[in-house]
Amino acid sequence: MKKSLAIIRESICFILVQDQSVNIAHFIDELALKAFLSKCIEKAKNSMCPQLASISLPLSYLAPLGVLHSIDLKDQLHFYLERPVDDSSILAYGSVASATFSGQDRFQSVKSFADSCLKKISRYPNDSEYEFYGPHFFNAFAFEDNLSEDEGFAPATTFLPKWHVFSDSGKYGLVLNIEVDEDSDTDTLFDRIENEYINFLFFNYEEGKQNIADFNEQKEAKISGEVCSESSFEEAVTGALSEINNQNYQKIVLAQKLVLKNDSSVKGIQYLDRLRERFSACYIFSFSDGSERSFIGASPEMLLQVKNSILMTEAIAGSSSRGRKAIEDARLGSGLLASDKNLREHNLVKESILRRLNVLGINGIADENPRLLALANVQHLQTKISAFMDENVHFLDVASELHPTPAVGGQPREKAVPRINQLEGFERGLYSGLIGWFNGQNEGKMIVGIRSAQFDNKTIKIYAGAGIVSGSQVDIEKEEILLKQSAMLSLLE
Repeated sequence: MKKSLAIIRESICFILVQDQSVNIAHFIDELALKAFLSKCIEKAKNSMCPQLASISLPLSYLAPLGVLHSIDLKDQLHFYLERPVDDSSILAYGSVASATFSGQDRFQSVKSFADSCLKKISRYPNDSEYEFYGPHFFNAFAFEDNLSEDEGFAPATTFLPKWHVFSDSGKYGLVLNIEVDEDSDTDTLFDRIENEYINFLFFNYEEGKQNIADFNEQKEAKISGEVCSESSFEEAVTGALSEINNQNYQKIVLAQKLVLKNDSSVKGIQYLDRLRERFSACYIFSFSDGSERSFIGASPEMLLQVKNSILMTEAIAGSSSRGRKAIEDARLGSGLLASDKNLREHNLVKESILRRLNVLGINGIADENPRLLALANVQHLQTKISAFMDENVHFLDVASELHPTPAVGGQPREKAVPRINQLEGFERGLYSGLIGWFNGQNEGKMIVGIRSAQFDNKTIKIYAGAGIVSGSQVDIEKEEILLKQSAMLSLLE
């Protein structure tokens, strides 16, 4: 028999008497929600077209990564993004509307798709109590505009999930998106929402263990996974340096792809805990299009964030290793800040971002000098950039203009980027593409999919890249590649 909200209220009140540390949740206003659903049904009848209802509800506590490990992901899209040091994470599951696109207009196509969905969406409640309330669109953009069928992931994927949950600095919530047609029944819809809400209010983190079962038993098979192929990074760098010396372009970013045999058909989500523990200053992410493929990583680079009309981006370029002791770490950091080669590479990225923003009429303000971004195994030069976001400029317009930055592409973009595939000899797919979300308030966040790996039932593909400019040395760039790849390879040990 289904629990009623009245029974749950009584149960929680009893718990509160026994344990004062338990915080009571905010419950559904049944009359208000049923009135809202009735209006949605009426809209569907009047328009003769199904509508979408987006219901946002607060929770007393929820752990999105724990939820991800507890649910059945088979045939379902999912999106997970967390930066542990920010105490913020979000998980989206399934889809009530989704689409894939390719070609140079793929960002515009995603924007048009979202706009068409938003016209059919009614929100409950209307106000945005939390940043993650309301309908959100979750996205994965490949590095390339077009991809062969062999790559698997589409050049652009966007979806409005069945639900998303979030944890944000001690605030927790659930957003349900449901389809409403003219034959829908108010009481039936309400019961469905109530059941979903109860499920998350009392979430059972022990369900769905099939996603992480036998993880320890699979360890030996993972370690014995052989290298299937490895792209020739050294040859690519040699060719690029020749073209740079001929002044074809100033900078190009070249990557190496390492393909390992996935002996045990392990899933990418099994490694998210380790990524979160080791790289808490990075953006930990996981995306799947509902197939056996998944794309995970720990990226240090945010392409774009817009919140309360303030745009934030950053230039990250120029790298060195970390020292084992404080004095060695300081010496390496000081050397990075004084490195002519790294500073030139970094400034190319910063100036390109500022120019790209200016094309959209956005006046970006950059830090005067770069700072060190120290991660677990590598440190970078970082310059933060901010600007006021004009309401007439769409979030995706900015993302499209900035992608790819010289940090993953090259400079000038028009000359360097077309050479990347020819020099590397493989399609990048989601590596160095964009992973993120945006909402109907023109807010959102996009991170760059680097320090990443793609999993399927047969292989694990690990990617890492390095910026090549005049003065780059093949052996030093190779060392940087190995250092960056180690972030993912170490997880497989």
